[in-house]
Amino acid sequence: MRWNELVKLALLGTDRSTLSPAMKAELQGYGIDTEKEITEVVLESAALYAPLQKAGFQPKQWEGDILNVSPAEELASCSIKSAMHLGLILEGRYPFALTEFVERMADYNKCLPFEMLPELLDKCVKEEELWHNLKPIIGNRGKWLIQLNPAWRKLAITVSQEKWEIGTKEERIDILKALRRADPAKGLTLLLSTWAEDGLSEKAAFLKCLAIELSDLDEVFLEECLDFSRKEVRVTAAALLSQLRNSQLQKRIFEYLQTAVTLSQVDGIEKPTIILPAPKDKALIRDGINPKKKWKRGGETTGMLYQMVAILPPEKWEKHFQKQPSEILYFFGNSEWALMLVEGVTAAAALHESVDWIEAILRFWLANYTMHRWTQLDLKPILNKLPNEVFNEVLYEKLTAVKVLPDEHSPLIQLLQKENYEWDDLLTNRVMAQLKEWLGENVSYSWSGYQYRMMLKRAAYNVKPSMEKSLSHFWLSDSRGWAGWDKDVQQFLNILSFRKEMLLELEKDN
Repeated sequence: MRWNELVKLALLGTDRSTLSPAMKAELQGYGIDTEKEITEVVLESAALYAPLQKAGFQPKQWEGDILNVSPAEELASCSIKSAMHLGLILEGRYPFALTEFVERMADYNKCLPFEMLPELLDKCVKEEELWHNLKPIIGNRGKWLIQLNPAWRKLAITVSQEKWEIGTKEERIDILKALRRADPAKGLTLLLSTWAEDGLSEKAAFLKCLAIELSDLDEVFLEECLDFSRKEVRVTAAALLSQLRNSQLQKRIFEYLQTAVTLSQVDGIEKPTIILPAPKDKALIRDGINPKKKWKRGGETTGMLYQMVAILPPEKWEKHFQKQPSEILYFFGNSEWALMLVEGVTAAAALHESVDWIEAILRFWLANYTMHRWTQLDLKPILNKLPNEVFNEVLYEKLTAVKVLPDEHSPLIQLLQKENYEWDDLLTNRVMAQLKEWLGENVSYSWSGYQYRMMLKRAAYNVKPSMEKSLSHFWLSDSRGWAGWDKDVQQFLNILSFRKEMLLELEKDN
């Protein structure tokens, strides 16, 4: 830099050094007379360059390839106001509204705001499900940006045989996942193309990718894997086959359970009679039943039976017993093996997304949860797989039956805190009326009614935004418990108002 040359000259002294020809030429360009006394020239030059070197520097000339500009956008752009709404969501003001915003954007075929793409793409790297929702609305600008950042490139994998063969394990997993989503059959073909040469860790990892768009086309290969020499591969293959309703593995399990679980009359009541499996049954072990995995309240053979019940499509029990789900749950519940059997069919209903069984299990649990044994029943596997209309029907029916707001530790209040369910108008009005009545009859402080407050927070995202106006005039501030709830109710109404405004804005010009 010229500043460094001036400093060097000042330190050495003008009697021992002088200005270079290039320096003289540059100074003359700035209007400095270089023919004057050298000390005067140095002082004037220092006065010129001192503020310049503080203010900035001349960037180097770029010598690499010039980047291509983003192609023209084909999707309609969202409005400035919608971009502002998205900004508030990303700031954390309304975090649970992101999924709803993205889904509506896709419905209306609109493009995300360009300035927010980097932040959203960063989130997509960590949240695979978000990427699948965002992908249709990133537009040409988003596709262009992805190629410029190595961290984002995995979001848009280019599939080729060469990349599959020479890529790292992680890169190959990404390639296989991408191809399975686009064309499951081709994904299986790609996996088989190098299966013989792949190492054990690669085999186990690649096999898990077949869970994406798993179908009967994969069964022959997975059956072969049941006889593989290493346990990791056998267990993974068995787990995948257990998800296929009509697989040979499922037929073998059903044949076994038909003999192991039968009905008998005990004191005039139908109860299941159970024959526990042999602890070293090689056929069951081959089908992925772990003889060392105990059930939480039984031994190893009980654990083996539970594992079979937990993967068998529940509809098979209807065929076996010629009864409806509610009837089967009733006599399972009267058995000495009640919790194991009901917990097993609950896991199976979730695995196979058996809607009729999910509803029947939920109704059975709500009818019996006060009994000690059913407080231990784990319903988590099915709670997010309950159809929205069934959720509303069951909850409205139960809340109407109990008349007043249930105890805050009631399973009904737990269910009302679940996400991913849209409350219909009937359920919304019922819950709000009961909560309002409860507030009118109870003195509520900021620390009380914690579960009810959590329910109201979830309701802000589950209630239809179209109900915002009626609910705004619904609450009365003169009730006894209002002072402790004013902030919670206002937050609920603010979120509902934001969602309503957000959706109306996205709908414009559609």
